[in-house]
Amino acid sequence: MKKVLIAPSTDPCSINELTKYAKEVEKAGADILHCDIMDGKFVPKRTYDYMILAFIRKSTNLKLDVHLMVENPMKVAQDYIKYGADSVILHYEAFKDKIQLVSAVQTLKRTGAKIGVAINPTTPVSVLEHLLKYLDIVLVMSVEPGKSGQQFIKDSLVKIAYLNKKRLDEGFNYIIEVDGGINAMNSQIVAISGADVLVSGAAVYNSKDRKRMISDLRGEFDINKD
Repeated sequence: MKKVLIAPSTDPCSINELTKYAKEVEKAGADILHCDIMDGKFVPKRTYDYMILAFIRKSTNLKLDVHLMVENPMKVAQDYIKYGADSVILHYEAFKDKIQLVSAVQTLKRTGAKIGVAINPTTPVSVLEHLLKYLDIVLVMSVEPGKSGQQFIKDSLVKIAYLNKKRLDEGFNYIIEVDGGINAMNSQIVAISGADVLVSGAAVYNSKDRKRMISDLRGEFDINKD
């Protein structure tokens, strides 16, 4: 039996409330803190940098999963690892070619951090075929990156199921993370499709009872790996 992990996202937070929010979701039962980093170029929104991440690191024992929605991820990725990231997720779309992306993943894995790659809703999952054997995490974006509160794109379920089957067939060890539009109404089908980590921004942040919301997202259910 596997446990589905819940990773509240920092995206809805203002910079001033980040450390407070990290403490609150840890107390509410979250497993991971998903740190959305945006540079105002790769996506229109701009958030915080690795120096702010250092303050978050000091405020929580949660694993910090840093999602780099930035134009030049390799310029900053190692700084985020240095200042507290346990895992770093690069966007497939931020690289000029697959060779460059493979090199980036291999370079960052030498730091000891877990390394993943995210794909946007319009990017076919097949582009990751050559990469899967190197990855610790595959992040399926189930909304367009850069804006919290969007509706879950149902076609994402096909990608999740494909990645789940692929790792079973090939013996890969990556975890499947899903980010965007996750709420208590769809979390179970996303998990059943093969997701290991459910990233939730608005659903957790806007909830009056975050402990209950995290429990609802998890579903208090176990899913057979097979």
